[in-house]
Amino acid sequence: MSDIDTDLKVFEGVSFQDSHVNVADEQLLANIRANIRRGHGQVLPVRPHGGRIAIVGGGPTLAETFDELRTLYFEGVKVCTVNGAYHWLLERNIRPNCQVVVDARDFNARFVMPDVPQCRYFLSSQCAPAMFDNVAGREFVGVYHDGSDERVREILDAYYLKHWNATPGGTTVGTRAIALMRMLGYTRLDLFGFDSCWLEGKHHAYEQTENDKDKRYRVEVAPLDKPELKQRFYCAPWHIKQAEDFIAFVRGHGHEFVLNVHGRGLLAFLLQSAGASMDVTED
Repeated sequence: MSDIDTDLKVFEGVSFQDSHVNVADEQLLANIRANIRRGHGQVLPVRPHGGRIAIVGGGPTLAETFDELRTLYFEGVKVCTVNGAYHWLLERNIRPNCQVVVDARDFNARFVMPDVPQCRYFLSSQCAPAMFDNVAGREFVGVYHDGSDERVREILDAYYLKHWNATPGGTTVGTRAIALMRMLGYTRLDLFGFDSCWLEGKHHAYEQTENDKDKRYRVEVAPLDKPELKQRFYCAPWHIKQAEDFIAFVRGHGHEFVLNVHGRGLLAFLLQSAGASMDVTED
């Protein structure tokens, strides 16, 4: 379940289009054709088991909510990281139980290094082959798929003889990780570092230079029933797209899990607002 009323028009009809896959279509399809032939098992749905998991992104509030995360970790709550949050937690002596990656660019093969024993690596079939090279020989590697494109579905149907499962969640790794953990039976989800905005001029809790020149938009969000509580955020295109995907997923699946977004970012504000209007202006 969630605190968002699924009947509300959360973004008041806003549809943000300045977002795109960051590799050419043919490269993406070539990645999929190569990766599905490596023999890794597919990530498939299991029955809900009521487990609790912390899903950790790299947003700037990760540092200020770290004590909350560490407390959950020492209480035995499982930890799932995405992208560079994997390294950030390892540097602080927290070993992820799983790492999720969706990005198809070669340089992001770094997100699965070094190897962490017993960690499960859930990689999108569209990831760069270099990433699959880096996990060669590891015990726990699973592949999952985005089935939203007809050309991708044709490739997967031919190879798996139509026995494959599409993972929902939209276009960003954060929302895809939420969907994956729900597929794997977790029904209590704590999100850390899921801000979808800049805070104090930072787009991540750590250095990630490829985002330093992202275009900035001013985003003003107000609860529908309390416009006087309007807040302003500054967001990149992928921030806004992640927020849209997040709301869409919660609307469609929020009755299946309990969700807590830690921190003071855009996603936490949207969840707490139980419906909001959003105005986007280029900064």
